Amino acid sequence: MKPTPGRLRLLRGIKRLLYSQLYLRDFFMIMFGKSKPLVPFKVEASPPSVYWNFEIRPEKVENLERELGLPLPLAKIRILEGEEPRYYLTLNLYRVSGLANGIRAEWSLFVEDPHNAKPRYLVVEATSDQRAVDSVDLLTEIGEISHEASGDSLESFVVSARGGRFTCTCHNIKGGKRVRAAAEWVEANDFIYWLTGICDRTFYDAGMANARIRQLEVSEYSIKDGSFWSGLVDPTPRHVIVYEDAIEFAMSPWWNLDDIE
Repeated sequence: MKPTPGRLRLLRGIKRLLYSQLYLRDFFMIMFGKSKPLVPFKVEASPPSVYWNFEIRPEKVENLERELGLPLPLAKIRILEGEEPRYYLTLNLYRVSGLANGIRAEWSLFVEDPHNAKPRYLVVEATSDQRAVDSVDLLTEIGEISHEASGDSLESFVVSARGGRFTCTCHNIKGGKRVRAAAEWVEANDFIYWLTGICDRTFYDAGMANARIRQLEVSEYSIKDGSFWSGLVDPTPRHVIVYEDAIEFAMSPWWNLDDIE
């Protein structure tokens, strides 16, 4: 039976009162350190999120922690199922909405989780075409960056704050070979560290755990990498991986801030 106008007014009032009180409770719990914030973070499907995974050159591994001032030891990681773990530097370009917005680029290493030695992301440089909060500079600097798809091709570039420019043209982005991400690469997203030692905690569903991804062949992309980071890695990436779908996270930023002395 359809509610009467009076009943509808009552229900609307209860809805507004009840849920505003819940949000108000969360506000005070977070303000006084009794709860942690949780905010949406969506990696959009278009243009697709792309990972360029470069193996770190063996002679660079030993001194890299000291040279970059890493807060945690480097970790080897297995990126695709059936592979051997290696030391990687990865560049990810994507469009995001939610906690941050716009096109972002992140260069990341993988480090040992201080609690269980599992590999975790460590962002060593981030740039965006819009300002966003991060734990290193408080606001991510707006940089020179582009990531645009046209049909089955993708044009990407980003200028590193440490110097130099990475450029890549990808073809056949919708027809690359289907592959499966290794579980430890997916789980590396659980905690994303920054050079400060602060980490963000992420929560995700099967859209991330069982994401549909494609690997491009060497003939399907062309890279010109004059960035600072190119001096640390093999010139040809071990993988160029394209995500087919959007991925939705819930993120708790600066998760371990209260534990750092």
